[in-house]
Amino acid sequence: MKQVIVIPARMSGTRLPGKPLRLINGMPMIWHVWTKCKEVHDSELIYIATEDLVIEEYCAEMNINCVNTGKADTAVDRMKLFADVINADSYINVQGDEPIVNPEDIKNILSYNKKYPERVVFGKTSCNELEFNDVSKAKVVCSRSGRLLFVSRAGIPVNNKGNFHSAERAIWIFAFNKKNLDTYYDYEDSRIEKIEESDIIRFLELDIPVFCIDLIGDSWAVDEMKDIEIVENLINQRNIK
Repeated sequence: MKQVIVIPARMSGTRLPGKPLRLINGMPMIWHVWTKCKEVHDSELIYIATEDLVIEEYCAEMNINCVNTGKADTAVDRMKLFADVINADSYINVQGDEPIVNPEDIKNILSYNKKYPERVVFGKTSCNELEFNDVSKAKVVCSRSGRLLFVSRAGIPVNNKGNFHSAERAIWIFAFNKKNLDTYYDYEDSRIEKIEESDIIRFLELDIPVFCIDLIGDSWAVDEMKDIEIVENLINQRNIK
């Protein structure tokens, strides 16, 4: 079974332009993500997917596989365009702004995908009340079998007084196959996805089952400049290489 890890990266992010090549402890962010993936997967099967020449040039300099997909509206769109170029049984999406992504979490998604290659799957972990009320953190509600019922940046679920009781949040490491991605890409009239601005919801609107599995989830996404200092401090505290 050929599993390819894909790290989407683009320079034109609105909150932190040029994010993939921002230095963290002296090395670009995408180098850190690629290095974490390389701990649990063959580097020949790890790719950066981008639309930017400067990222292509950096990857060529560092001997990192890279595919220019052209413009893409969402990260899942970019995965689909990548899958049109690189043939594989499964495509594992590791976000390009997760420089301290836990390799064990990647390994768990890879293992689950081997067992259930037909499923769309991503990770989840427990959520405290502070994270519950933070709209930058996506919350998930799942069935007992792990099937995703809904995902939202709003605090869900709530008790009958509208307050936090217990919750889980998303860890954005995905697995897809080509059929999943093609179906997603061909459907553009996704009303709830546009309201929530969460591309995974399109699968739910298409009645494609999505599953969640428990991960450690101790990473930290870089969305703003302040996150770079936070990540550097975490790297130093954990003695991450």
